[in-house]
Amino acid sequence: AVETKTACQAYSFELPSNQKQPGDLPVTPIEIETARRNDPGMRQAWWWLGLPVATAAAILITYRLAPQFYIERLLPEGYGLLEISHFLFPLIGFFYCLALLRMPAVKSWPLLKAATIVFAIACIYIAGEEMSWGQWFFYWNTPEFWSGINRQQETNLHNTSYFFNQLPQWLLEIAIVVGGLVLPVFTGLRQRLKLPILDVLTPSLAIVPVSLMSVTFKTLDRLEHHPFVADILIKPSEATETFFHMFIMFYTIMLYQRIRGARG
Repeated sequence: AVETKTACQAYSFELPSNQKQPGDLPVTPIEIETARRNDPGMRQAWWWLGLPVATAAAILITYRLAPQFYIERLLPEGYGLLEISHFLFPLIGFFYCLALLRMPAVKSWPLLKAATIVFAIACIYIAGEEMSWGQWFFYWNTPEFWSGINRQQETNLHNTSYFFNQLPQWLLEIAIVVGGLVLPVFTGLRQRLKLPILDVLTPSLAIVPVSLMSVTFKTLDRLEHHPFVADILIKPSEATETFFHMFIMFYTIMLYQRIRGARG
């Protein structure tokens, strides 16, 4: 009983009295565990399991049976189906972040609020960059001075520097491996760290399928120079981005469900 009380004190956080609203309860470890019941279960497996598997199957089968259709309809920059998903998935994640920022539990916990703001900035940055901040919708001309900086003559940042392209991708890849595979699977590691914020931010095992798809297609991307990869999929980097961005969307949905459950 003493150990349980100590653990609860370590993991508890409460709303300041001036921010409490009728019906809001202090968020405690017990409430967090209750909130975990809102983590996606098998009843929601249609999206957290079905969507990644169905998307992977559709990509591979379409390329295998209709490679020309795949090249003409899925790959084109700006209007291909994969490119559209690169925009829509993080955009959905951004709106979930906005919803999170309105929750008292997020407002009252500086670390959680800061993390959510970072997630929101990442989501809107990725969505904006994917469509060159509207250029692929409205077809404006790139200013001459920016064309000299941007290697694809587009109004975006990721084609100008490593720091706006490869570095964010590298950070996202680490987040997928650590936050989407290592921490959800090896729960003992997270428990030993005894970081309340990590316990809240680490998603459930429902994040594993999309994480596995991300890693699988990223492996294909890294092996693209081998001849056998072309028989499996052309430009696997585009499919990889689809799963990377699907991970972002899934993560924000799962976090939203969990924090909503922690409100009492």
